[in-house]
Amino acid sequence: MIFDVGGVLVGSPFLAALRWAKEWDLPRASLEKLFGEYSRSVQPGEQPPMWHEVECGRVALTEFVEHMRLMLESELPKGHKARGLTASDFDPFAEAEAIPIMVDLAKEIREGGVRTAILTNNVKEWRNWRDRIPIEEFDPVIDSCEVGVRKPDPAIYSLICNRMDVAPSDCLFLDDHLGNVEAALAAGLEALQVTEDFAAAANKVRARL
Repeated sequence: MIFDVGGVLVGSPFLAALRWAKEWDLPRASLEKLFGEYSRSVQPGEQPPMWHEVECGRVALTEFVEHMRLMLESELPKGHKARGLTASDFDPFAEAEAIPIMVDLAKEIREGGVRTAILTNNVKEWRNWRDRIPIEEFDPVIDSCEVGVRKPDPAIYSLICNRMDVAPSDCLFLDDHLGNVEAALAAGLEALQVTEDFAAAANKVRARL
């Protein structure tokens, strides 16, 4: 059983990012420019977006936030507080809390003899999520920023299956992002999209098992 982190085990970083953008008074055009490339598919030989590079551990968060600040400058009036953004101002997991239903589900599954693992796209500097959940209940923990590849790249699904020493068809993967779920299915895993109805997700998992 493989769990994503944000939106599955802890609160959604996408929703947290929207709250963050509201706090920083970022207009919609700025949001679209800032987050628009997060889910963009990269073709062979194409330069990946900076979002992808920071999640693969090849770009430091400080560099990414500087890039982000420069992107926003053309959209923001002089004196706007977001012109002074620093890396310490941007962490969607800073106030993340565990989702009890999903954490309890993972514990229930593990106690029932099913191995539990984590597969997450994340940033090196955003490690607070590890303190929000019983990380010892999950093995292995595959973090994109540590392995240099991110969902939905097929390689990361192969990697976690190899680490677990199981066939893809023997894995059930949970993620809140539809693109990652579709990629997992294409890689041969069973997969479910988790919405904000966590009780329904937990029941679907129990039915599958």
